Amino acid sequence: MTCEQTKKISIVDLLEHCHIRPQYVRGQDHWYLSPFRDEKTPSFKVNARLNLYYDHGNGQGGDIIDLGRTLFRCDTKALLEKLDSGLFPFQPQDPKSAGFHIRSGVTPARSIDQPAIQITAVKELGTNPAINQYLESRGIDLTVAKSYCQEVYYRVSDKNYFAAGFENRSGGYELRSAYFKGSTSPKDISHIENGHSTVCVLEGFMDFLSLLSLRKLEQIQTDFVVLNSVSLAERSVDIVKGYSTVFLYPDHDAAGKKLLEKFEKAGLNCVDASCIYKDYKDLNQMLVASKQLEKQPQHQHRPKKTRGLGL
Repeated sequence: MTCEQTKKISIVDLLEHCHIRPQYVRGQDHWYLSPFRDEKTPSFKVNARLNLYYDHGNGQGGDIIDLGRTLFRCDTKALLEKLDSGLFPFQPQDPKSAGFHIRSGVTPARSIDQPAIQITAVKELGTNPAINQYLESRGIDLTVAKSYCQEVYYRVSDKNYFAAGFENRSGGYELRSAYFKGSTSPKDISHIENGHSTVCVLEGFMDFLSLLSLRKLEQIQTDFVVLNSVSLAERSVDIVKGYSTVFLYPDHDAAGKKLLEKFEKAGLNCVDASCIYKDYKDLNQMLVASKQLEKQPQHQHRPKKTRGLGL
């Protein structure tokens, strides 16, 4: 598949295949909750006629190639191979007619069908090569992941999917795969108790697994709270108040800054641990970068022979 062929694929169809559906439609504009952060008000817009997107939250936009590289965390070559692999049964859209099947005006969010995720099976992590490959692509140590995650098989309408699942305290699952980021109901935080007086608080379970993967050789002597969404931070306050010290790992963005402010205003003995990944957005980004660095050939720098000082 070439870049020109890829640009004929509908962004709306791509997002639909990834279980990302608009909150409402106004004319040709499809408005979504951003797939790149937690938010309550849709700020991610796709114009179906132009087949372009714009994320008002970070001021970035572009065509389907720009979106795909960010969504799947890969380069253009890998994206074209992924879209041409048969996993995405798309039909190129006709630019002359794209989007004109949508009636003008505002379509309320409630009128858009949003099928519920139905879990069909939960298995021990390690048997599905695609899930293993996804976790490894995120730098996650599989022996670490096996202690906290499962393979979750689920259905949306009449289609079956699978993902790595991380259970919350209410029995719901956070789901992650190369093509999907979402959760089942009920949505809640996760509390991992190890009997310690300190606690580490992380925004999502990928950051949690990243921290454990980075510190695999030296066990972390704390309990953990994984928010699974910064919007659920309030639910964790009463829990973390019982700890002597709270180590917080916020993302380096506006939501992470607000999270830190919320904890500080709650009077918690809070330590901002984000300094350890100051050059990266979050722990996982740092982990992936470190894994890529490890793969680079290590050139031994041998001292050059010299005949003495060159004057």
